[in-house]
Amino acid sequence: MGLALASAGTPTVAAEPEKKLGAFEPGRVWDVHITISAEEFAAMQPRGGRGFPGFGPGPGPTPKTPEKPADPNREVHRNNFGVDLPWATGTVTIGTETFKDVGIRYKGNGTIGDASRTIKKSFKVDLDHFGGSGRFHGSKTINLHCGVADPSKLRESLGYSLYRTAGVPAPRTAFAEVRLTVPGKYDKELLGFYTATEPVDKLFLRNNFGTDAGLLLKPEGVRELTDMGDEWERYKKPFAPKRDATADEAKRVIGFARLVQKADDATFRKEIDSYLDTDAYLRFLAATAFVANSDGFFTLGHNYYIYLHPKTGKFHFFPWDLDRAFANFMILGTAEQQMDLSLMHPYAGTHRLTERLLAVPGTAEKYQKLLKELEVKCFDKQRLMKELETAEAATKELIARDDKAAQARKEAAPTGFGFGKPPGLKTFIEKRTTSVASQVAGASKGHVPTGGGFGGPPPKMGDIMAGPLMGALDADTDGKLSRDEWVSTAKKIFAACEKDKDGLVDQKALTAGLNGMFPKPPEGSPPPGGFSLGNFMAGPILSRADANKDSKLTSEELVGAAGKLFDTFDKKKTGKLEESAFSELLTDLFPAPKFGPPPGPPGKDGKKP
Repeated sequence: MGLALASAGTPTVAAEPEKKLGAFEPGRVWDVHITISAEEFAAMQPRGGRGFPGFGPGPGPTPKTPEKPADPNREVHRNNFGVDLPWATGTVTIGTETFKDVGIRYKGNGTIGDASRTIKKSFKVDLDHFGGSGRFHGSKTINLHCGVADPSKLRESLGYSLYRTAGVPAPRTAFAEVRLTVPGKYDKELLGFYTATEPVDKLFLRNNFGTDAGLLLKPEGVRELTDMGDEWERYKKPFAPKRDATADEAKRVIGFARLVQKADDATFRKEIDSYLDTDAYLRFLAATAFVANSDGFFTLGHNYYIYLHPKTGKFHFFPWDLDRAFANFMILGTAEQQMDLSLMHPYAGTHRLTERLLAVPGTAEKYQKLLKELEVKCFDKQRLMKELETAEAATKELIARDDKAAQARKEAAPTGFGFGKPPGLKTFIEKRTTSVASQVAGASKGHVPTGGGFGGPPPKMGDIMAGPLMGALDADTDGKLSRDEWVSTAKKIFAACEKDKDGLVDQKALTAGLNGMFPKPPEGSPPPGGFSLGNFMAGPILSRADANKDSKLTSEELVGAAGKLFDTFDKKKTGKLEESAFSELLTDLFPAPKFGPPPGPPGKDGKKP
């Protein structure tokens, strides 16, 4: 669905717009061929980076110093993990249309680390970056998302569709099969299946809001609309406007933040409707809660846009980047918990804008009424299952070819902060719609997260790790972890570690042993820049098990500590732990990471959507 202007100047839900964007018809598949010279291909490779915030650098050897120093004059985009993604020049063919001398770079934050062991990465293509005038179905930008973090490859297309059905402006998608040619290196190499995502540009704004004259912002690390004073310069970096704001627009952003953070209740209730399209915001809240997206506005304060409408002066929120939706990022709880995520409180800690808005007399009731409407029109199980089945049928062969190409390249599984596979989309739809029905009927409040995100409590590591580790360690597949299964794991870890002359294991050996129990990258592949389980787990395990405090472990110390820890959380004394108890055990064993906006300057092209 899009938004159009009513005669009174207030945006209202309208019919699907845009006949010009046939490129994004449901099920449409693009054939894409990227051609780039060997020199430009080498120059565009990601460089630098700090790994996942709070964990330090990722595993693997230190990258070799390039034979040729990086060109300091080459324009780069710096992502949130401090990785520079240089722009390069190349040719892109989509179907029968060819665009030469266009700008091409990799794109993504966590996905750059996830895709570090494969040549299949996400691309941003700017048709006019180097002065060209080409347009593809009216747009100058082409987004090709590799889906490396999404086993289903369908989270973005299904998620954006759900937002649109809920009446929230959201990008449309098509599917793409992408090939890469680098003379002397790759000849029409099949990179595989991609999601082609509609760019948020002037055309998108005209289609969805009736005008592109307003101020578009893509905030980063802005979970709360913090009042930073009267100087616009302080707001520019975190709010990231896509063009220079006028004095009135800047004043409007500052006024909105100040109202949310500092106004008394009477003033807030009186003025909020003049700043925020509250009906649209409630739809955004409901859809975000339903898809259980832990990687967005309400948690990490990114992957969303704000548009200040020039005619109404009101702010609108809409989503971006949904590959981690549908319980695909465990900082808000286990997969089971996220499939039961609260519709009223789908975040940890507090969220001042949402809570102050719902406290306005009549608004919570309006939201409950909206949820009942969306339960039928948007969150309906049969409708979602049918849409998923249609997408799966259209992409089955494409994804199979993708898997075959990756196997032929002998690429390792993606790295990163996934901790195993998320729930399948069919499972998610089954359980989420059941939860929604229960919450709408007033029979349940759903899962209210206890940790995760910027500005709130840190995530509980047990919530993140319990589901995937339970699946890996539950040898008899009874859905519970037995004491024998847990102690057996400790024995396997010790056996995997290199011992010193006295048969002892230090932290370095423990780290290597743990990392060795996970898939290794293929020979010659680049080192991942993301998260390493061994690096994270070794210190806490050593600290817990080192009974004589000599900074080394015996087999007896490790196995004994494992058994003692199990017994502490086996409160029912059954010799088995359910997932919730196992989550508590892991939370006790492993410290929570520190989530926060990374330091460092933004990329030179930071104003580009």
